[in-house]
Amino acid sequence: MEFKINVFELQTIFSKLSHVVRMTEGNFTSMIMVESKDGGVVFKATDGTNILMITAQSDQCELISEGKTLLKFADVRNYVMRFVPLVDTYGTKEFHVIANDAESMIKSTTTFPSGKPSHRRLKLATFNADGYPAIVKSFDEAQLVMNSNVFKRGIGRVLHCINPNEVRKAMTGVCVTLMDDKIVFAGTNGIKLADFEFPINADIHHKSYIFSYNFASTLRNVLDDDAQVFMKLDEGRFGYVKSNNIYMIGNLIVGDSFPDYKNMFELTNVVSVPRLDFYDSVRTVLDVLDTEDNSRLSINISGNQLSLKSTKSEFTQEFDAEFETSLDVDVNGLFFESLLKDFIGSTIELWFSPSANYIVMRSSESPNHTALITLVKRR
Repeated sequence: MEFKINVFELQTIFSKLSHVVRMTEGNFTSMIMVESKDGGVVFKATDGTNILMITAQSDQCELISEGKTLLKFADVRNYVMRFVPLVDTYGTKEFHVIANDAESMIKSTTTFPSGKPSHRRLKLATFNADGYPAIVKSFDEAQLVMNSNVFKRGIGRVLHCINPNEVRKAMTGVCVTLMDDKIVFAGTNGIKLADFEFPINADIHHKSYIFSYNFASTLRNVLDDDAQVFMKLDEGRFGYVKSNNIYMIGNLIVGDSFPDYKNMFELTNVVSVPRLDFYDSVRTVLDVLDTEDNSRLSINISGNQLSLKSTKSEFTQEFDAEFETSLDVDVNGLFFESLLKDFIGSTIELWFSPSANYIVMRSSESPNHTALITLVKRR
């Protein structure tokens, strides 16, 4: 196998593969398979469950001979990421990769303003690629087509709510619900929950899929901005995603249902507070919360006064007009801040009910975004 590839192109590919490869492991999950065939160069990586395949852009590489090899990812990545792509008279234009059964080699030439080039070469151990488990099913007709910005933003809004080590399997991933006119992203760890909606047109009518945490987080990191994304999800426990030069097969969580949470948003009382004032006070107190007491933050809204209290701190702010109702609750301050920071608009609405052990957060200026947090029991 022999090919040449643009430095920036290879660095971009390796940055994306790093979200799948487990570099500290001593097995195939710490390796990548490189295959040159049909006029292109393909890079494959797997974490044992999810498979990511990236094809080098045709105008950024030159195929000299076909073949495939298996390389230790960390050894190659740590080396190629040190190079500066060529700009004017300084940097490296391309890598020349040569691999055979005995060893692999990466050659390059770096130029300097002095006009004296540096010729560089890295030798690498070659492993047999025949046993590599990244078996990729070909992608046929897509069930769903959307813009990558929608998917990346939706995942980004809810991913922080998920604990991938949660014992309740359905809560270890991102729930994606497709309806005729919208897509809904949801994530929860049982204490906090975020729900984010986008308007789309879909041929799948009200069906939910749970993307594993690693599948969802990898897609968020590797999909190009503002690109078309093609998905096929009705294939048992695997989802298939294709976009530009990226093809990924990821794990879907099946056999368990995501919590039915929508009816929890129907509460009777609401108090509206200035979002920026509120968030700045909550953010300021984060580092002095008592982690041994559930990072307790006491919120009291009464009359024309907003108060925040923790074991070591107290914040009080008075307003000209009185609030429409009173609220006096304790929450986990760290979790509360992580939800609050994603809202936009001038005010934040805190919905509650005397009989509910949680509060719901909304903003009239971002009606597609809802969050929920359970209360910390009063001492």
